[in-house]
Amino acid sequence: MSKFIALLKREILEHKNIWRLPLVLLGIGLLVKMSLSIGNLAIDIDVPEQLQLDGAIDSALDGVIARALNSMNYLVTMVMFVVAVFYALACLYDERQDNSVLFWRSMPVSDSMTIASKLCVALLIVPLLVIVTQALLAILFFGAQSFDYLSTYYSGSLLLLGQMLLWSMLPTIAWCMFCSEVSAKSPFLLAFVTPVILILLDKLFFDGYISQTFVINRFWGVSNYTFAPLISGLIFSAVCLAGAVSKRSQRV
Repeated sequence: MSKFIALLKREILEHKNIWRLPLVLLGIGLLVKMSLSIGNLAIDIDVPEQLQLDGAIDSALDGVIARALNSMNYLVTMVMFVVAVFYALACLYDERQDNSVLFWRSMPVSDSMTIASKLCVALLIVPLLVIVTQALLAILFFGAQSFDYLSTYYSGSLLLLGQMLLWSMLPTIAWCMFCSEVSAKSPFLLAFVTPVILILLDKLFFDGYISQTFVINRFWGVSNYTFAPLISGLIFSAVCLAGAVSKRSQRV
């Protein structure tokens, strides 16, 4: 366990954008908050008196806050998803480029443990940073008003987050890590051009059924989880990770 934790620390220290970007987002949020405060910006909502007497104003404001927080959380999630993808594309390729892979392979750590630590960073550390960043931004902008929303939001979304990690993130990250290990020049091109070509061929010969079922629905069909595509995604991820480990172990 101590070796694995050391590998995680190494990844975080070597790939500083993983923790720098949340700080940048928080910094931008702080600047926006300060600008609004200095400018004394106020939003006047014209609500009929009867609605105010009935307490409907509170419900309206709660809806505004919830929509604002949802938009902010979506933005943070998308930014960090991009960070996770580009980390996965670079984490193994960069080691080969600077030949540090030879040094790390000489250490008493297996290739599978090294790959697992990188996968853990993309699938666990980055989502954890997403949750923390979302919560801090919500508190920064809305203070105590955000507490009820956050408790409701996360209590209802943790299961969905776990499903998304298995359904969408795991196959994506595993594929990117495989490309990072096997690509000779550009993991990015290999990771994105290959699926595009396969999707076009599928559209030409199978009317897009395969790509719609096993690729596109993983990102836009989260509410329709089915067992077979989930298992196929897990198998695909295992094959990609095993391929990355095998290719790495062949390097001398």
